[in-house]
Amino acid sequence: MRYKTYLILLAFLAILIWVNFKSPAFINAIKSRVTDFMELPFKATTRAFGGLYNLATFRNRYEDRIAVLETRLAVVTKTAVQAKELLSENERLRAMLALRNRFASKVIAAEVIARDQSNWNTFVIIDKGRRNGILPDMSVIKPDGLIGRVYDAGNNTAKVILIDNPNSKMAVTIQRTREQGIMVGIGAGLCKMLYLSYETQAQLGDLVIASELGNLSIKGYLLGEIVKIVKDSKSLYASAVIRPASNLFKIEEVLCVE
Repeated sequence: MRYKTYLILLAFLAILIWVNFKSPAFINAIKSRVTDFMELPFKATTRAFGGLYNLATFRNRYEDRIAVLETRLAVVTKTAVQAKELLSENERLRAMLALRNRFASKVIAAEVIARDQSNWNTFVIIDKGRRNGILPDMSVIKPDGLIGRVYDAGNNTAKVILIDNPNSKMAVTIQRTREQGIMVGIGAGLCKMLYLSYETQAQLGDLVIASELGNLSIKGYLLGEIVKIVKDSKSLYASAVIRPASNLFKIEEVLCVE
């Protein structure tokens, strides 16, 4: 039995020696496969970390690029806004100049610099005063309509009462029907024409102008349009709600007409 074991071991050893000398390619192939199998997890891990690194680098690079583009976009947007503002101002000033040339009387251009905080919607402050020739009761206009009159004038600034102020009153005419009346402010950018005949022929959309019977220096200048006719059975007169032609909430430059 012992001899048989020795014989088996010697035979196995002889086979190994023979394979080693006769078929080294077979052994090398086995070794190569074992090595590849052992290296597979390491290679996978290396590739994973390499991919994450490349992704992080890609993200950082393009985040920097996006930041640069956003900065450039902000500059371009600012420039476009400034250009649009200059164009708008140029158009307004051209309209003001054309309007100024229509009057033979004294005309003074001014800019609105503030609104009266106690009467936000009914007074504005302009940057010209008595030193510039501004006097109380001068009419204040824009190209699209009359907005008020000079209420008080200091040396360098003046206060303008807008036509929607309840203390603002003026004689007006309905252009189409030639009906006369008194226009007063009712606030919130609206006015009302009083003392119309109860049988008035006025209609919605009729234009209202400064009357020749008033003391304004710009007779016939546009004030607004009728947006509502009011009739009260207890009154002898009708009235009309008027929306000013010029937006009283958007006033930047004005002309003061003597």
